[in-house]
Amino acid sequence: MKNQMNKKTLQSGILILVSMLFYLYFAWHDGVVICEDSPTYINMNITREPLYPLLLEIMRRIFGENYLFATVVFQSILAALAAVSIPLFFKREQNISYICEWFLMIIPMGCSLLCRFAAKRASMYSNSILTEGIACSMFLLFTRFLLDYIICRRKRSLFYAGIFSFLLVSTRKQMYFTVVLLFFAVIYVNWSRTQIKKGILIAFLGVAAVLISNKIFDNIYGYAVRGTAHTHSGDDRFLATVVFYTSEREDGERITDPEARELFYEIYDICEDQGYLKHSAGKTWKQRVTHFGDSYDRIQIDTMWPAVENYVGEHYDSEDVAREKKVDEITQTISRDLLPAVWKKLLLTFVDNVCSGFVTTVAKVHPVLLWYTVMIYFVYFAMLIYLGICNRTAPAFLFATMTLIAICLNVGLVSMVIFCQTRYTIYNMPLFYMSLLLMIREVYHMKKTCVTFRF
Repeated sequence: MKNQMNKKTLQSGILILVSMLFYLYFAWHDGVVICEDSPTYINMNITREPLYPLLLEIMRRIFGENYLFATVVFQSILAALAAVSIPLFFKREQNISYICEWFLMIIPMGCSLLCRFAAKRASMYSNSILTEGIACSMFLLFTRFLLDYIICRRKRSLFYAGIFSFLLVSTRKQMYFTVVLLFFAVIYVNWSRTQIKKGILIAFLGVAAVLISNKIFDNIYGYAVRGTAHTHSGDDRFLATVVFYTSEREDGERITDPEARELFYEIYDICEDQGYLKHSAGKTWKQRVTHFGDSYDRIQIDTMWPAVENYVGEHYDSEDVAREKKVDEITQTISRDLLPAVWKKLLLTFVDNVCSGFVTTVAKVHPVLLWYTVMIYFVYFAMLIYLGICNRTAPAFLFATMTLIAICLNVGLVSMVIFCQTRYTIYNMPLFYMSLLLMIREVYHMKKTCVTFRF
């Protein structure tokens, strides 16, 4: 027994070591990668969620001028631990084979390599100064603890999952879907125990705790950085961008505020001349999603945001917080007044985005890979339905179901306000393939084939 435990400890140690060497190698080889959005985190821009800029500031104070490389090392270690967290969990709970552990660990590594090479980023997220540098890893750890709660009913794991949900929401706004996952997990566990009233109460309390804590943290961060308690700004620009994309010039008559209406016409005319708007897109699905993806940042970053910022700066003499509040008011007004006119086209854009999001979660929008996407989802659903009929309490089935819900929530949330590039859908890619592998393993054991080695 002791020798067996020592063997398992050694095997786990090897997995962790390999994972560490993998991510730290790329941290050393590629170094610090500064992306287009990186300065907004480094400079603690008011539009950014608080956690990542705060992490960079802490690193700056500890490591001085080398703080960005120290951040990359930290992110790489976090990525390494996250990559082995789910394999080690299933080794402990299901005694999966060492081979299966390796495959499960290789999957998130493979996703990182796809970002490094296939996506032409020239870097992995673990060594980029972006929120994805910590968010991808924290989402894997969140999933590991939520699985522990769902499968093993460990209450402390629900607490840890809640902590990671809070950290994720404080890092990226799209991570609000983790709060919904927490809610569903609590309802499921207590439903199966016939304690549904208690479950609903716990679920609502947990969700409230995460959301309230996030608001408090955001206000404290705002006070520490700018001397005024406030939350970050700029969230309204995402919906406003989609509204601009789907609008026509005559829709501007609906805007009640003269300032906002004047800005709408100014921004609209530029976007129209440059061919950024929906009516300039092609007819096929691929042409539409490509046009939307290409136009989104040009509308928001190159046109709308500078125009609104310049207008407010010229007409209002106020400090940063008050000025950004006015910017938010203008974008809110434009979105609110135009939504009744554009909602049908916005819905069509949303449907296109959802289809794109399901593709980019498992592959890439490419004519050949579209067929692969259809095939891999077919296999996934076939395995899921089979296990649902034969053994719906199997950990692999629960993992796959949770992953599918997470994919739907993430893709749906992202599709409403932005385009589904891989950067926003990468979170569920390793979970999809890990859960698929475990479903194949589960079905393999249920069939009791004559293959002699244990998988």
